[in-house]
Amino acid sequence: MAATPARVRYFLQTDAVQDHVDRRHLRHGDVAARLGISKGYWSQLVHRARPLTPQMRARVLASRVFRGLPEADLWERVEGGAR
Repeated sequence: MAATPARVRYFLQTDAVQDHVDRRHLRHGDVAARLGISKGYWSQLVHRARPLTPQMRARVLASRVFRGLPEADLWERVEGGAR
């Protein structure tokens, strides 16, 4: 019987994202608007209640808000059920 591949999820690096948002003098509502998502969904991502989808990772990388930040500073790759 073949082993089930580990589930991989990506979660925002909350401290790094918060620090970057603060240094840019933005509110989280501003970031959500620039990403084209609701404040509630952004809050869930920031508080790691929801993983980032591949589409959301692409949006974050393409956003001027996070331009220049390496992926390792933006999110963490988590295998299995842990966060």
